[in-house]
Amino acid sequence: MSPKPQPRRSELDDDELANASPVTFRSAPAQTPTPANVDDAPPARRAATKTTASKPKVSFYQDADDSARARAALRATRDTEGERSWSQFIDDAVMREVERLERKYNGGKPWPPTPTGVLRPGRRAGE
Repeated sequence: MSPKPQPRRSELDDDELANASPVTFRSAPAQTPTPANVDDAPPARRAATKTTASKPKVSFYQDADDSARARAALRATRDTEGERSWSQFIDDAVMREVERLERKYNGGKPWPPTPTGVLRPGRRAGE
């Protein structure tokens, strides 16, 4: 039995891939956040060494209408905003909120990591 072939890596660097569009394949213009839109700024990119294999799957409950609205937003803006996938879209949104909370409540510094299994899973009773 032959071993499974390894996926090919792009010759483009990570910055080019992050801004690539399958339609135009041009980099999106760089935008520096201003005080008016600092909360809209994309989250700081995590280390390029993180791979999909090092990212565990995370799931949550969401109202069906909210999910449909979020998917529509991604679909309508993925070429101009540079989002590559649903996972990246959700990860970026969550990390924007995490960074906002860190700025507001922790002097902009990350809190110590909380291991999985500590937070109560699922919905609250009555929801």
